[in-house]
Amino acid sequence: MVVCMLAGCAGSGSGGGGGTKKPTKPTGACKPPKTPSVTLSGNIQPIFNKSCALAGCHLGASSINGQDLSTGNARKSSVNVPVVQKQGFKRIVPGKPNDSYLYLKLIGDPSISGVLMPQGCPGAPLAGAACLTADEIAAIRAWIVECALDN
Repeated sequence: MVVCMLAGCAGSGSGGGGGTKKPTKPTGACKPPKTPSVTLSGNIQPIFNKSCALAGCHLGASSINGQDLSTGNARKSSVNVPVVQKQGFKRIVPGKPNDSYLYLKLIGDPSISGVLMPQGCPGAPLAGAACLTADEIAAIRAWIVECALDN
């Protein structure tokens, strides 16, 4: 799986399996593990802070497409929130990274509108952002799989 994520980061568009994705209907509430492997506060928010929650990107009232990934706002701005760019998708679907538009944008899935995020990656990201590593993308995926908890 790391190989696919690296390919997505490299902008080849092959990350995440390719093809046009159609969101699936929820089959029930996501059941988180008893002991999550990642947490929003300890693992995911630091990634958002250095790569996404920056002026001119996903920070505060003027955040792009209304998605504020700053501390205290990232989860409520993303989990089960409809996507502005692509009708029928949600930013994060707990338990379903392949139906989560945020994850698809990070891996450069062919079904996305616009560009791979952070914008300018790989290479020179905009607004002082840092491109995500394969491990950081894997952590975000794990957080979504584990129900995108506010932990």
